Amino acid sequence: MSRAYAVGIGAANIDIYGRSLLPIREKTDHPAEIFTGAGGVTRNILDNLQRLDVPVSLISAVGDDMFGEMLLKMCREQGMDVSQVLTVPGEKTSVFMQVQNDDHDMYMALCDMSVMRHIDTACLQARKQLLDGAALIIMDPSLPVESLEYLVSAYGNKIVVDPVSDIYAEKMIVYAGRIFALKPNRTELEVLSGMKITDEDSLEQAGKKLIEKGLKTLYISLGRDGCLYMDEKRTIRRKMKPVETMVNASGAGDSFLAGILSGILHDGSIEEVLDYGLAAGRLAVQSKEAISPDLNLETLKKIIKENIT
Repeated sequence: MSRAYAVGIGAANIDIYGRSLLPIREKTDHPAEIFTGAGGVTRNILDNLQRLDVPVSLISAVGDDMFGEMLLKMCREQGMDVSQVLTVPGEKTSVFMQVQNDDHDMYMALCDMSVMRHIDTACLQARKQLLDGAALIIMDPSLPVESLEYLVSAYGNKIVVDPVSDIYAEKMIVYAGRIFALKPNRTELEVLSGMKITDEDSLEQAGKKLIEKGLKTLYISLGRDGCLYMDEKRTIRRKMKPVETMVNASGAGDSFLAGILSGILHDGSIEEVLDYGLAAGRLAVQSKEAISPDLNLETLKKIIKENIT
């Protein structure tokens, strides 16, 4: 890869989404829309990034099953380098099953990522040349602890982490002060900082705790309220006009982070970087799919021009 490229290390799943057509009641059968696609937080971020003119390569693991073949085929068709993905004999490919309520937001989810235990330090060391050359390394906490430690120790100054969930965020507490960037939402930030967030002041205090630990940059996703950026010198709030109709909240965080990373790799100012992230997230929630087929740099620039507040 001759241009600045990003490497993603982490989950690649087959996603199964079920969207209830009625308000959800426990222990009740619901009429629904059900669809499948390629997913996984790290894989999704890379998919978004390559649509924003950034070369990407995925390090992950799949089973030697129908889902694994389907996933790799979809990734290749989307322009992603999957030459470094392990196909593990006898293993199951990761599957993420989400139930959405009738207002298009997540009600609950189940995920089997057991195949990710094969992304061990030996696997990563065998891909050292690729990792050494990467401008940024996107990593998620589905990796084994020893792999997280290896990556943070060797490449912390260019590692970006999406905590994924409150539960996974717990794994990142010990690493938060040793990496380049984190992208938590409010509840993940509470876990990472050990603080309850109740207002704007506590939100900033929680972020400062991570910066004081050594974290270089922090991008807090605030949903309809935009985002908050922090580093050692600055705290910047950024927001766009609210979306009139939200079609699908799933994937918005992945798109938001990809927009940010694209802005960084295209040498944008911090305001431009944040606007790219917000525009990508805005586009995602208006798409039925987790990754908008309309995502590209020109579309983001148009969204920014029309919606920045």
